[in-house]
Amino acid sequence: MTPVVECLVAFLFGSVAGLLMQRSRFCNTAALRDAIMFKTYRNTKAMLVAMMILTIGFTGFMSVGAGHPLQFDVGLNTFAGLFLFGIGMVLAGACTVSTWVKAGEGNIGALWALIFTFVGMFLAGKLAPALAAGNTVI
Repeated sequence: MTPVVECLVAFLFGSVAGLLMQRSRFCNTAALRDAIMFKTYRNTKAMLVAMMILTIGFTGFMSVGAGHPLQFDVGLNTFAGLFLFGIGMVLAGACTVSTWVKAGEGNIGALWALIFTFVGMFLAGKLAPALAAGNTVI
C-alpha cells in the first residue's frame, strides 16, 4: 500500500470514528461513572463491545504479521501515572476521546484540557530518559 493510500485510509477511518464518537456522545469516564453512580449501563455495554471488537481486531492484525509488538516494563510508575491521569479525567469532566469531541465543538475548557495533556506528554517524553538513566531532573 502506498503512503497516499495509507493516509486516505487513515483519514477515512478517523472521520468515521470521530463521527460515531460525536453522535453517540461516548465517553469512557461517563460509562464507568454512570454504571457506578446511576446504575445505567448503556455506555458501559458499548465500551465492553468496543473492547471486544478491538481485541479481536488487534489479535487478527498481529496474527497476519502486520503489527510490531512493543515490549515495555510496568512498575509502580505506571500505576502512579494512571492514577494521575484518572484524576485529570475527572477534573476535566471527560475522557480524552470526548475531550477531543468537545474541543471540536468549540468548548474552550476542553481545548485547555487538550493543551495541557500535550504539555504533560511532552514533558514526560523529555524527562523519562533522564529519570531512566538515574539523573536528577531538578
